[in-house]
Amino acid sequence: MSRKSSTVQPDVLILGAGMAGLVAAIEVTEAGARAAVVDKLPPMIGKGIRAIIPGGPANDTARAGGGGLGRFELEAPLEELLDRHRVRGWGRVDLDLMRTYLERLPGDCRWLRDDLKIPFLERRPIFASTLVRGRGPGLIRYLYQAVEDRGVTIQFQARAVKLLTDESGQVTGARTRSENGIADLHAGTVILATGGYQANHEMLLKYVGPDIAYGTVLTGCPTNTGDGHLMALELGAQMANLSTCHIRTTDKFYGEGPSRRIRLIYPLGIYLNMECQRFIDEGIADSDTIANSIAYQPRNKAALIFDEKVRAMYPDVYKAYPRGEEVFQVAQSLEDLAIKIDMQPARLKKAVDEFNAAVKDGKALGLPIPKTENAQKIDTPPFYAFYPVIPGLNHPLGGLKISSAAQVLDRDSKPIPGLYAAGSIVNWAFGKPYTVGGVRTYMGSYNSGDSSGLATALVFGRIAGREAARQALASRDVS
Repeated sequence: MSRKSSTVQPDVLILGAGMAGLVAAIEVTEAGARAAVVDKLPPMIGKGIRAIIPGGPANDTARAGGGGLGRFELEAPLEELLDRHRVRGWGRVDLDLMRTYLERLPGDCRWLRDDLKIPFLERRPIFASTLVRGRGPGLIRYLYQAVEDRGVTIQFQARAVKLLTDESGQVTGARTRSENGIADLHAGTVILATGGYQANHEMLLKYVGPDIAYGTVLTGCPTNTGDGHLMALELGAQMANLSTCHIRTTDKFYGEGPSRRIRLIYPLGIYLNMECQRFIDEGIADSDTIANSIAYQPRNKAALIFDEKVRAMYPDVYKAYPRGEEVFQVAQSLEDLAIKIDMQPARLKKAVDEFNAAVKDGKALGLPIPKTENAQKIDTPPFYAFYPVIPGLNHPLGGLKISSAAQVLDRDSKPIPGLYAAGSIVNWAFGKPYTVGGVRTYMGSYNSGDSSGLATALVFGRIAGREAARQALASRDVS
Protein backbone atom coordinates (compact mmCIF):
# COMPACT_ATOMS: atom_id res chain seq x y z
CA MET A 1 0.00 0.00 0.00
CA SER A 2 1.40 3.41 -0.87
CA ARG A 3 0.40 6.90 0.13
CA LYS A 4 1.31 10.17 -1.57
CA SER A 5 2.51 13.03 0.60
CA SER A 6 0.03 15.85 1.00
CA THR A 7 1.10 19.41 0.23
CA VAL A 8 -1.73 20.80 2.39
CA GLN A 9 -1.06 21.16 6.12
CA PRO A 10 -3.42 18.89 8.03
CA ASP A 11 -5.67 20.22 10.75
CA VAL A 12 -4.93 17.16 12.88
CA LEU A 13 -1.73 15.09 12.86
CA ILE A 14 -2.19 11.55 14.20
CA LEU A 15 0.83 9.55 15.34
CA GLY A 16 0.11 5.82 15.03
CA ALA A 17 -1.94 3.80 12.54
CA GLY A 18 -3.65 1.22 14.74
CA MET A 19 -7.28 1.13 15.83
CA ALA A 20 -7.12 4.34 17.88
CA GLY A 21 -5.26 6.35 15.24
CA LEU A 22 -7.34 5.20 12.28
CA VAL A 23 -10.75 5.73 13.86
CA ALA A 24 -9.51 9.12 15.05
CA ALA A 25 -8.61 9.98 11.45
CA ILE A 26 -12.08 8.97 10.31
CA GLU A 27 -13.68 11.18 12.95
CA VAL A 28 -11.48 14.12 11.93
CA THR A 29 -12.73 13.88 8.37
CA GLU A 30 -16.34 13.46 9.54
CA ALA A 31 -15.93 16.74 11.42
CA GLY A 32 -14.91 18.47 8.20
CA ALA A 33 -11.21 18.73 9.01
CA ARG A 34 -8.06 17.40 7.31
CA ALA A 35 -6.24 14.45 8.87
CA ALA A 36 -2.78 13.02 8.30
CA VAL A 37 -1.41 9.87 9.94
CA VAL A 38 2.24 8.97 10.56
CA ASP A 39 3.35 5.47 11.56
CA LYS A 40 6.83 4.05 12.03
CA LEU A 41 5.85 0.58 10.75
CA PRO A 42 5.21 -0.53 7.17
CA PRO A 43 1.57 -1.18 6.18
CA MET A 44 0.01 -4.19 7.88
CA ILE A 45 -1.02 -5.87 4.63
CA GLY A 46 0.62 -8.74 2.79
CA LYS A 47 2.92 -9.52 5.70
CA GLY A 48 1.56 -12.92 6.67
CA ILE A 49 0.34 -11.46 9.95
CA ARG A 50 -1.10 -13.89 12.48
CA ALA A 51 -3.10 -12.56 15.40
CA ILE A 52 -1.68 -12.98 18.90
CA ILE A 53 1.58 -14.69 17.85
CA PRO A 54 4.70 -12.83 19.10
CA GLY A 55 7.32 -11.33 16.82
CA GLY A 56 6.89 -9.94 13.32
CA PRO A 57 6.00 -6.47 12.11
CA ALA A 58 2.37 -6.15 13.21
CA ASN A 59 1.00 -3.36 15.38
CA ASP A 60 -1.29 -3.99 18.37
CA THR A 61 -4.46 -3.89 16.27
CA ALA A 62 -3.22 -6.29 13.60
CA ARG A 63 -1.98 -8.65 16.31
CA ALA A 64 -5.22 -8.57 18.31
CA GLY A 65 -7.72 -11.41 18.49
CA GLY A 66 -10.45 -9.20 17.06
CA GLY A 67 -12.70 -9.64 20.10
CA GLY A 68 -14.23 -7.11 22.45
CA LEU A 69 -15.81 -4.98 19.73
CA GLY A 70 -19.17 -6.69 19.28
CA ARG A 71 -20.67 -5.21 22.43
CA PHE A 72 -23.83 -3.74 20.99
CA GLU A 73 -25.47 -3.71 24.42
CA LEU A 74 -23.83 -3.53 27.87
CA GLU A 75 -23.68 -6.90 29.62
CA ALA A 76 -24.84 -5.38 32.92
CA PRO A 77 -26.26 -2.07 34.20
CA LEU A 78 -23.85 0.84 33.91
CA GLU A 79 -23.54 1.46 37.65
CA GLU A 80 -22.83 -2.23 38.28
CA LEU A 81 -20.02 -2.21 35.73
CA LEU A 82 -18.56 0.98 37.21
CA ASP A 83 -18.63 -0.61 40.66
CA ARG A 84 -16.73 -3.64 39.32
CA HIS A 85 -14.06 -1.34 37.92
CA ARG A 86 -13.88 0.52 41.21
CA VAL A 87 -13.54 -2.64 43.33
CA ARG A 88 -11.24 -4.63 41.05
CA GLY A 89 -9.20 -1.51 40.38
CA TRP A 90 -8.55 -0.96 44.10
CA GLY A 91 -10.28 2.42 43.93
CA ARG A 92 -7.63 3.80 41.58
CA VAL A 93 -9.58 3.64 38.29
CA ASP A 94 -10.71 6.95 36.77
CA LEU A 95 -14.45 6.38 37.00
CA ASP A 96 -15.30 9.51 34.97
CA LEU A 97 -13.23 8.09 32.13
CA MET A 98 -14.84 4.66 32.50
CA ARG A 99 -18.33 6.16 32.60
CA THR A 100 -17.66 7.95 29.32
CA TYR A 101 -16.32 4.74 27.83
CA LEU A 102 -19.22 2.55 28.92
CA GLU A 103 -21.87 5.07 27.90
CA ARG A 104 -20.42 5.26 24.40
CA LEU A 105 -19.34 1.66 23.83
CA PRO A 106 -22.52 0.10 22.37
CA GLY A 107 -23.06 3.00 19.99
CA ASP A 108 -19.44 3.01 18.86
CA CYS A 109 -19.54 -0.74 18.22
CA ARG A 110 -22.68 -0.27 16.13
CA TRP A 111 -20.86 2.52 14.26
CA LEU A 112 -18.14 0.03 13.33
CA ARG A 113 -20.72 -2.45 12.10
CA ASP A 114 -23.27 -0.14 10.48
CA ASP A 115 -21.29 2.88 9.27
CA LEU A 116 -17.89 1.36 8.52
CA LYS A 117 -19.45 -1.97 7.45
CA ILE A 118 -16.94 -4.02 9.42
CA PRO A 119 -18.31 -7.58 9.56
CA PHE A 120 -18.57 -9.54 12.79
CA LEU A 121 -18.76 -13.28 13.36
CA GLU A 122 -21.65 -14.59 15.39
CA ARG A 123 -20.96 -15.07 19.08
CA ARG A 124 -19.68 -18.59 19.73
CA PRO A 125 -19.59 -20.49 23.04
CA ILE A 126 -15.81 -20.85 23.05
CA PHE A 127 -15.32 -17.09 22.93
CA ALA A 128 -16.50 -14.51 25.44
CA SER A 129 -17.41 -11.91 22.84
CA THR A 130 -18.22 -11.44 19.19
CA LEU A 131 -15.18 -11.38 16.91
CA VAL A 132 -14.32 -9.22 13.93
CA ARG A 133 -14.19 -11.36 10.79
CA GLY A 134 -10.53 -11.99 10.06
CA ARG A 135 -9.60 -11.04 13.63
CA GLY A 136 -6.85 -8.42 14.01
CA PRO A 137 -5.45 -8.71 10.46
CA GLY A 138 -8.96 -8.44 9.06
CA LEU A 139 -9.78 -5.44 11.23
CA ILE A 140 -6.72 -3.49 10.14
CA ARG A 141 -7.57 -4.06 6.47
CA TYR A 142 -11.12 -2.76 6.96
CA LEU A 143 -9.80 0.33 8.75
CA TYR A 144 -7.22 1.03 6.04
CA GLN A 145 -9.98 0.94 3.46
CA ALA A 146 -12.15 3.27 5.53
CA VAL A 147 -9.46 5.95 5.84
CA GLU A 148 -8.46 5.56 2.19
CA ASP A 149 -12.07 6.13 1.15
CA ARG A 150 -11.99 9.40 3.08
CA GLY A 151 -8.79 10.69 1.52
CA VAL A 152 -6.65 10.48 4.65
CA THR A 153 -2.90 10.69 4.14
CA ILE A 154 -0.82 7.98 5.83
CA GLN A 155 2.96 8.18 5.87
CA PHE A 156 4.37 4.80 6.79
CA GLN A 157 7.90 4.07 8.05
CA ALA A 158 8.32 7.52 9.56
CA ARG A 159 9.03 7.68 13.29
CA ALA A 160 7.87 10.61 15.40
CA VAL A 161 10.69 11.72 17.70
CA LYS A 162 9.57 15.07 19.14
CA LEU A 163 6.43 17.11 19.64
CA LEU A 164 6.56 20.68 18.34
CA THR A 165 5.10 23.61 20.27
CA ASP A 166 4.72 27.34 19.79
CA GLU A 167 5.66 30.07 22.26
CA SER A 168 2.42 29.60 24.20
CA GLY A 169 2.95 25.89 24.75
CA GLN A 170 0.38 24.83 22.15
CA VAL A 171 1.32 21.56 20.43
CA THR A 172 1.67 22.34 16.73
CA GLY A 173 3.03 19.17 15.15
CA ALA A 174 5.79 16.60 15.35
CA ARG A 175 9.32 16.02 14.15
CA THR A 176 9.71 12.74 12.28
CA ARG A 177 12.61 10.64 11.09
CA SER A 178 12.49 8.39 8.02
CA GLU A 179 14.82 7.15 5.29
CA ASN A 180 14.35 10.57 3.71
CA GLY A 181 15.73 12.32 6.78
CA ILE A 182 14.27 14.61 9.43
CA ALA A 183 11.02 16.47 8.75
CA ASP A 184 8.84 18.80 10.80
CA LEU A 185 5.13 18.19 10.23
CA HIS A 186 2.84 20.99 11.36
CA ALA A 187 -0.84 20.80 12.28
CA GLY A 188 -3.47 22.48 14.39
CA THR A 189 -3.54 19.63 16.94
CA VAL A 190 -1.84 16.26 17.51
CA ILE A 191 -3.21 12.88 18.62
CA LEU A 192 -0.86 10.32 20.17
CA ALA A 193 -1.87 6.76 19.27
CA THR A 194 1.60 5.22 19.37
CA GLY A 195 0.83 2.21 21.57
CA GLY A 196 2.47 0.99 24.75
CA TYR A 197 6.07 0.60 25.88
CA GLN A 198 6.23 -3.18 26.27
CA ALA A 199 9.29 -3.43 24.03
CA ASN A 200 11.24 -0.75 25.94
CA HIS A 201 12.96 -2.79 28.63
CA GLU A 202 14.31 0.27 30.41
CA MET A 203 10.80 1.70 30.78
CA LEU A 204 9.44 -1.68 31.90
CA LEU A 205 12.02 -1.95 34.67
CA LYS A 206 11.42 1.65 35.72
CA TYR A 207 7.63 1.66 35.70
CA VAL A 208 6.45 -1.95 35.88
CA GLY A 209 9.23 -3.61 37.87
CA PRO A 210 11.43 -6.68 37.49
CA ASP A 211 8.75 -9.30 38.27
CA ILE A 212 6.93 -8.55 35.04
CA ALA A 213 9.89 -7.25 33.04
CA TYR A 214 11.79 -10.50 33.59
CA GLY A 215 8.89 -12.85 34.41
CA THR A 216 6.91 -12.60 31.16
CA VAL A 217 7.47 -13.30 27.49
CA LEU A 218 6.69 -10.52 25.04
CA THR A 219 3.54 -11.40 23.11
CA GLY A 220 2.64 -7.80 22.28
CA CYS A 221 3.96 -5.59 19.53
CA PRO A 222 7.79 -5.74 19.63
CA THR A 223 8.12 -2.26 18.12
CA ASN A 224 6.05 -0.47 20.78
CA THR A 225 8.90 1.32 22.54
CA GLY A 226 7.07 4.11 24.35
CA ASP A 227 7.80 6.81 21.77
CA GLY A 228 4.60 8.72 22.49
CA HIS A 229 5.05 8.51 26.26
CA LEU A 230 8.57 9.89 26.05
CA MET A 231 7.55 12.77 23.78
CA ALA A 232 4.64 13.67 26.04
CA LEU A 233 6.77 13.48 29.18
CA GLU A 234 9.04 16.15 27.70
CA LEU A 235 6.01 18.47 27.79
CA GLY A 236 5.18 17.63 31.41
CA ALA A 237 2.49 15.00 30.77
CA GLN A 238 1.11 13.03 33.71
CA MET A 239 1.35 9.23 33.78
CA ALA A 240 -0.90 7.05 35.92
CA ASN A 241 -1.04 3.50 37.34
CA LEU A 242 2.24 2.59 35.72
CA SER A 243 2.70 -0.83 37.31
CA THR A 244 -0.41 -2.25 35.60
CA CYS A 245 -0.12 -4.50 32.53
CA HIS A 246 -2.36 -6.50 30.22
CA ILE A 247 -0.90 -10.01 30.36
CA ARG A 248 -2.40 -13.21 28.94
CA THR A 249 -1.76 -16.88 29.43
CA THR A 250 0.22 -18.63 26.72
CA ASP A 251 2.05 -21.92 26.16
CA LYS A 252 5.66 -22.80 25.45
CA PHE A 253 5.06 -22.25 21.73
CA TYR A 254 3.54 -18.80 22.43
CA GLY A 255 0.18 -20.08 21.29
CA GLU A 256 -3.15 -18.75 22.45
CA GLY A 257 -3.01 -20.45 25.83
CA PRO A 258 -5.63 -22.12 28.02
CA SER A 259 -7.68 -19.00 28.77
CA ARG A 260 -8.41 -18.55 25.07
CA ARG A 261 -8.24 -21.92 23.32
CA ILE A 262 -9.68 -24.13 26.07
CA ARG A 263 -11.95 -21.47 27.53
CA LEU A 264 -14.59 -24.06 28.45
CA ILE A 265 -12.12 -26.37 30.21
CA TYR A 266 -9.83 -24.15 32.25
CA PRO A 267 -12.41 -22.91 34.84
CA LEU A 268 -13.08 -26.55 35.79
CA GLY A 269 -9.45 -27.31 36.67
CA ILE A 270 -7.06 -25.88 39.23
CA TYR A 271 -3.91 -23.85 38.70
CA LEU A 272 -0.83 -24.82 40.70
CA ASN A 273 2.49 -23.03 40.85
CA MET A 274 5.76 -24.95 40.82
CA GLU A 275 5.54 -25.39 44.59
CA CYS A 276 2.12 -27.07 44.17
CA GLN A 277 0.19 -24.13 45.61
CA ARG A 278 -3.09 -22.81 44.26
CA PHE A 279 -2.87 -19.06 43.67
CA ILE A 280 -6.14 -18.03 41.98
CA ASP A 281 -9.90 -18.61 42.12
CA GLU A 282 -10.08 -20.48 38.82
CA GLY A 283 -13.87 -20.50 38.68
CA ILE A 284 -14.16 -16.75 38.17
CA ALA A 285 -10.67 -15.67 37.08
CA ASP A 286 -10.09 -14.27 33.60
CA SER A 287 -7.01 -14.60 31.43
CA ASP A 288 -5.50 -11.28 32.51
CA THR A 289 -5.91 -12.03 36.22
CA ILE A 290 -4.49 -15.54 35.89
CA ALA A 291 -1.53 -14.43 33.79
CA ASN A 292 -0.65 -11.52 36.07
CA SER A 293 -0.78 -13.94 38.99
CA ILE A 294 1.57 -16.37 37.25
CA ALA A 295 4.08 -13.57 36.67
CA TYR A 296 4.52 -13.40 40.46
CA GLN A 297 4.80 -17.16 41.03
CA PRO A 298 8.06 -19.08 41.57
CA ARG A 299 9.81 -19.63 38.21
CA ASN A 300 7.05 -17.56 36.53
CA LYS A 301 5.05 -20.53 35.29
CA ALA A 302 2.22 -22.82 36.38
CA ALA A 303 0.27 -25.94 35.49
CA LEU A 304 -3.47 -26.31 34.89
CA ILE A 305 -4.61 -29.64 36.36
CA PHE A 306 -7.86 -31.41 35.42
CA ASP A 307 -9.13 -34.95 35.02
CA GLU A 308 -10.92 -37.22 32.56
CA LYS A 309 -14.37 -35.99 33.61
CA VAL A 310 -13.53 -32.50 32.39
CA ARG A 311 -11.83 -33.65 29.20
CA ALA A 312 -14.86 -35.78 28.36
CA MET A 313 -17.19 -32.78 28.75
CA TYR A 314 -15.44 -30.94 25.90
CA PRO A 315 -13.50 -33.53 23.85
CA ASP A 316 -13.58 -31.41 20.69
CA VAL A 317 -12.06 -28.44 22.52
CA TYR A 318 -9.33 -30.65 23.94
CA LYS A 319 -8.52 -32.25 20.58
CA ALA A 320 -8.49 -28.91 18.75
CA TYR A 321 -5.64 -27.39 20.75
CA PRO A 322 -2.66 -26.88 18.39
CA ARG A 323 0.26 -29.18 19.22
CA GLY A 324 -1.78 -30.51 22.11
CA GLU A 325 0.30 -33.68 22.28
CA GLU A 326 3.23 -31.50 23.37
CA VAL A 327 1.25 -29.16 25.62
CA PHE A 328 -0.91 -31.64 27.58
CA GLN A 329 0.80 -34.10 29.90
CA VAL A 330 -1.27 -37.18 30.75
CA ALA A 331 -0.82 -39.82 33.47
CA GLN A 332 -2.84 -42.46 35.27
CA SER A 333 -1.85 -41.15 38.70
CA LEU A 334 -1.19 -37.72 40.15
CA GLU A 335 2.27 -38.85 41.25
CA ASP A 336 3.23 -39.82 37.70
CA LEU A 337 1.76 -36.56 36.40
CA ALA A 338 3.92 -34.61 38.87
CA ILE A 339 7.10 -36.19 37.49
CA LYS A 340 6.15 -35.16 33.97
CA ILE A 341 5.71 -31.51 34.96
CA ASP A 342 8.72 -31.17 37.27
CA MET A 343 6.75 -31.06 40.53
CA GLN A 344 7.17 -33.05 43.72
CA PRO A 345 4.73 -36.01 43.59
CA ALA A 346 3.77 -35.95 47.26
CA ARG A 347 3.11 -32.21 47.22
CA LEU A 348 1.00 -32.37 44.06
CA LYS A 349 -1.14 -35.19 45.47
CA LYS A 350 -1.52 -33.34 48.78
CA ALA A 351 -2.65 -30.17 47.00
CA VAL A 352 -5.27 -32.04 44.96
CA ASP A 353 -6.46 -34.04 47.98
CA GLU A 354 -6.92 -30.85 50.02
CA PHE A 355 -8.83 -29.26 47.19
CA ASN A 356 -11.05 -32.33 46.70
CA ALA A 357 -11.86 -32.42 50.42
CA ALA A 358 -13.18 -28.86 50.23
CA VAL A 359 -15.46 -29.42 47.22
CA LYS A 360 -19.17 -29.31 47.97
CA ASP A 361 -22.11 -28.14 45.89
CA GLY A 362 -19.97 -26.68 43.12
CA LYS A 363 -17.76 -24.66 45.46
CA ALA A 364 -14.51 -25.25 47.32
CA LEU A 365 -14.56 -23.02 50.38
CA GLY A 366 -12.44 -22.99 53.51
CA LEU A 367 -9.22 -22.95 51.50
CA PRO A 368 -6.64 -20.13 51.63
CA ILE A 369 -7.86 -19.29 48.12
CA PRO A 370 -11.42 -20.58 47.63
CA LYS A 371 -13.01 -21.68 44.40
CA THR A 372 -16.38 -19.99 44.33
CA GLU A 373 -17.73 -21.48 41.08
CA ASN A 374 -17.32 -24.61 38.95
CA ALA A 375 -15.57 -26.62 41.65
CA GLN A 376 -15.55 -30.38 41.20
CA LYS A 377 -13.24 -33.07 42.49
CA ILE A 378 -10.20 -34.02 40.44
CA ASP A 379 -10.45 -37.77 41.01
CA THR A 380 -11.03 -39.56 37.70
CA PRO A 381 -7.94 -40.83 35.85
CA PRO A 382 -6.28 -40.22 33.59
CA PHE A 383 -5.14 -36.86 34.93
CA TYR A 384 -4.12 -33.98 32.69
CA ALA A 385 -1.79 -31.01 33.01
CA PHE A 386 -1.58 -28.10 30.61
CA TYR A 387 2.09 -27.32 31.15
CA PRO A 388 3.73 -24.90 31.27
CA VAL A 389 1.27 -22.02 31.40
CA ILE A 390 3.36 -18.88 31.09
CA PRO A 391 2.48 -15.17 31.17
CA GLY A 392 2.70 -13.22 27.91
CA LEU A 393 2.99 -9.44 28.11
CA ASN A 394 0.67 -7.75 25.62
CA HIS A 395 1.13 -4.14 26.72
CA PRO A 396 1.16 -1.94 29.83
CA LEU A 397 -2.19 -0.57 31.00
CA GLY A 398 -0.55 2.28 32.85
CA GLY A 399 0.17 5.30 30.70
CA LEU A 400 -0.79 8.86 29.94
CA LYS A 401 -3.60 10.32 31.99
CA ILE A 402 -6.30 11.83 29.81
CA SER A 403 -9.58 13.65 30.34
CA SER A 404 -12.94 12.33 29.18
CA ALA A 405 -12.36 14.46 26.08
CA ALA A 406 -9.11 12.51 25.41
CA GLN A 407 -6.95 15.53 26.26
CA VAL A 408 -3.50 14.68 27.63
CA LEU A 409 -3.22 16.08 31.14
CA ASP A 410 -0.11 17.62 32.67
CA ARG A 411 1.17 16.96 36.18
CA ASP A 412 -1.25 19.56 37.53
CA SER A 413 -4.12 17.68 35.81
CA LYS A 414 -4.61 20.48 33.29
CA PRO A 415 -4.88 19.78 29.54
CA ILE A 416 -1.73 20.25 27.46
CA PRO A 417 -3.02 22.55 24.69
CA GLY A 418 -3.46 20.80 21.38
CA LEU A 419 -2.45 17.32 22.56
CA TYR A 420 -4.80 14.30 22.64
CA ALA A 421 -4.23 10.56 23.09
CA ALA A 422 -6.03 7.24 22.66
CA GLY A 423 -5.27 3.54 22.60
CA SER A 424 -2.81 1.60 24.73
CA ILE A 425 -0.75 4.73 25.35
CA VAL A 426 -3.37 5.89 27.88
CA ASN A 427 -4.26 4.55 31.32
CA TRP A 428 -7.74 3.25 32.07
CA ALA A 429 -7.24 0.28 34.41
CA PHE A 430 -5.39 -0.71 37.55
CA GLY A 431 -4.34 -3.91 39.30
CA LYS A 432 -1.77 -5.17 41.77
CA PRO A 433 -0.54 -8.34 43.46
CA TYR A 434 -1.41 -9.19 47.05
CA THR A 435 -0.76 -12.12 49.39
CA VAL A 436 -3.25 -14.72 50.66
CA GLY A 437 -2.15 -17.67 52.80
CA GLY A 438 1.49 -16.96 52.00
CA VAL A 439 0.88 -17.07 48.21
CA ARG A 440 0.95 -14.07 45.90
CA THR A 441 -2.09 -13.56 43.75
CA TYR A 442 -3.48 -10.62 41.77
CA MET A 443 -6.60 -8.56 41.25
CA GLY A 444 -7.08 -6.03 38.44
CA SER A 445 -9.80 -4.23 36.55
CA TYR A 446 -8.87 -5.07 32.94
CA ASN A 447 -11.71 -7.61 32.64
CA SER A 448 -14.32 -5.90 34.79
CA GLY A 449 -17.08 -6.18 32.23
CA ASP A 450 -17.36 -4.80 28.69
CA SER A 451 -13.73 -3.71 28.66
CA SER A 452 -10.89 -4.55 26.28
CA GLY A 453 -7.94 -2.87 24.64
CA LEU A 454 -9.54 -2.72 21.20
CA ALA A 455 -12.81 -1.37 22.58
CA THR A 456 -11.15 1.42 24.57
CA ALA A 457 -9.04 2.32 21.53
CA LEU A 458 -12.24 2.56 19.50
CA VAL A 459 -14.10 4.77 21.96
CA PHE A 460 -11.31 7.17 22.86
CA GLY A 461 -9.96 7.19 19.31
CA ARG A 462 -13.31 8.52 18.13
CA ILE A 463 -13.44 11.06 20.97
CA ALA A 464 -9.87 12.21 20.31
CA GLY A 465 -10.55 12.65 16.60
CA ARG A 466 -13.69 14.67 17.13
CA GLU A 467 -12.25 16.88 19.88
CA ALA A 468 -8.91 17.45 18.15
CA ALA A 469 -10.73 18.42 14.94
CA ARG A 470 -13.02 20.79 16.80
CA GLN A 471 -10.09 22.59 18.42
CA ALA A 472 -8.08 22.73 15.18
CA LEU A 473 -10.98 24.11 13.18
CA ALA A 474 -11.70 26.74 15.83
CA SER A 475 -8.07 27.87 15.76
CA ARG A 476 -8.07 27.93 11.96
CA ASP A 477 -11.21 30.08 11.90
CA VAL A 478 -9.67 32.56 14.35
CA SER A 479 -6.46 32.84 12.35
